[in-house]
Amino acid sequence: MATILECRVPLDEFALTRTFASVPTLQVEAERFVASGSDSAMPFVSVVTADFEAFEAAVEEDPTVESFSALNGEREKRFYRMEWTAAVERVLELLLENGGVLTQASSWGESWRLTVLCSDREVLSRTYESCEENGLSLGIDSIRGLDDGENARFGLTEAQHTTLLEAKKHGYYDVPRDATLSELATVLGISHQALSERLRRGHGNLVSRTLSSVGSDEERSPPELLN
Repeated sequence: MATILECRVPLDEFALTRTFASVPTLQVEAERFVASGSDSAMPFVSVVTADFEAFEAAVEEDPTVESFSALNGEREKRFYRMEWTAAVERVLELLLENGGVLTQASSWGESWRLTVLCSDREVLSRTYESCEENGLSLGIDSIRGLDDGENARFGLTEAQHTTLLEAKKHGYYDVPRDATLSELATVLGISHQALSERLRRGHGNLVSRTLSSVGSDEERSPPELLN
């Protein structure tokens, strides 16, 4: 089954480290990807900043960029063609050389958030192993099947999703509660301990995939993908 890997790479292990340090409120997102084996897998980016002059001056001095050119002159959002250095291209190669496809890449200054589509779990495993063997710090946010639907978008397994809905339905979240943890465990046919752990993981995943990502690019722990 095709698998989607959502992950983070530290700025100082990928691209535009010095530029982000020099330009406040900078947002960069890759706008086009090409297949591995081309000159670059990430040749175009969109940039949002209050000071494009400062951005371009910083890029001129950034050791991760060979050259760049602006494709338009919009005030709020501009598009650039980027020629990356070999170090940046090597990171992209590690992500793609085993058959992965990069579908998203963006940064707000803390790290790069990347989404890689793998044809199956074997490709995913080889990709992760390649990154690990070459010292790339890959922070995993989620691993999900291509057809997993909305639950996976919030980092929830099917069991976690069902449990949270049943907890809401039976008044577990009401104040005061209409159902205790033990009563809810009986309804679901699982042990008190199993229910407690499943709720904790589900709550943790929801916070990780929603609240902690709003308006920031702070580091997140990998979501709990167990039942």
